[in-house]
Amino acid sequence: MKTEIRLLLSRDDPLHKRGYYVVAEALRNAGLEVIMGDWMTPRQIAKIALDEDVDIIGYRIMQGSPKVLVPLLFDRLRENGIDDVPVVVGGIIPKKEVSLLKDLGVKEVFHPHTPLEDIQRRVIEIGKEDRSNAS
Repeated sequence: MKTEIRLLLSRDDPLHKRGYYVVAEALRNAGLEVIMGDWMTPRQIAKIALDEDVDIIGYRIMQGSPKVLVPLLFDRLRENGIDDVPVVVGGIIPKKEVSLLKDLGVKEVFHPHTPLEDIQRRVIEIGKEDRSNAS
C-alpha cells in the first residue's frame, strides 16, 4: 500500500520557473512525493501520470489558455483510462474561467498569491479523498 501521495507537477511553458519550483519544494516539505514533469503537453502529462501511477496531477498554466488546455488534458486522461486521477490547476487563471474549470472536474484552482500552506493543505486533502474513494 502506498503511504505517500504522489503528485505529478507539470507546466505549460518553459518560462516562469520560480513559482513552479517553490510549490514543488513546499509540497515535498509537506510529505508528498513530487514528480517533476516540467514543460509538457496534455498528452505527455497523461502518459507520465499513467506510467508513474500518480495520485494527483498539478498543472501550472501561465501562458496557455486554461479553457483549452484543461479539456485536452481530461480527454487524454480518459484515453489512457485514468480519468479518475484528480487534477489541480495553478497559475494565471482568469477569474471567469475558474468555475468552468471546476465544472470540467478540476478539484482546485490556485492563484499566484495563494499561501503555500493553503496549497499544501488542499492538495493533501484531495489526495486523501481520492484514496478513500478508491477503497
